[in-house]
Amino acid sequence: MTRMDLESGASFFQRLRLRLRAAARAAGRVQAAVFLTLVYFLALGPAALLARLFGADPLSRRRAVKTGWVARRARDPRELLRSQG
Repeated sequence: MTRMDLESGASFFQRLRLRLRAAARAAGRVQAAVFLTLVYFLALGPAALLARLFGADPLSRRRAVKTGWVARRARDPRELLRSQG
């Protein structure tokens, strides 16, 4: 049954249940937004500030090399084929 079917010929308790369910979903959205905002500002923000104070560089942006290349050792082509299969 769709919501329109229930509201047109539904009993009082069915209509009440639908309205309470809609209110609970709205309250859940608000609570989730508040909770996630608190987590962001009380946990992630201070952790990022502490990491910056202690010199963490997770993206390696302060490397001496200005290119995006990462030096890797040369590998034998046969070794590459064996590692893929």
